Amino acid sequence: MKKDYSYKENIVWFGEKQIIFSEKIAQVIEFEKCVVIRNKYSTEHPTNNLGAYDFNGNKIWEIDDIIKPLNPQTIVSIGKKDCQYISVITFMGLNLLIEADTGRILSKKITK
Repeated sequence: MKKDYSYKENIVWFGEKQIIFSEKIAQVIEFEKCVVIRNKYSTEHPTNNLGAYDFNGNKIWEIDDIIKPLNPQTIVSIGKKDCQYISVITFMGLNLLIEADTGRILSKKITK
């Protein structure tokens, strides 16, 4: 799959497709089939600041979609675990291991 994307400030481009976020992009982690994007958070938009997109710019998942039973969570840290998993830490101390391509949560634990 062609990995044609770029980003600046609060905009990401997948070829000709442009996605504009309300907050600046803080971090991008590339996987084989997608990129995971963490936006900075603010008091106006404190949650839902993490999502995965395929290289055509189609949204695969957002963090609020996959942790619905929980209170909204602000993502403060993400890290690539290997070629298909991402570790996510929330402000409240929840540590999630997520399959990047699907948004499936593999494990949850409290870090605080």
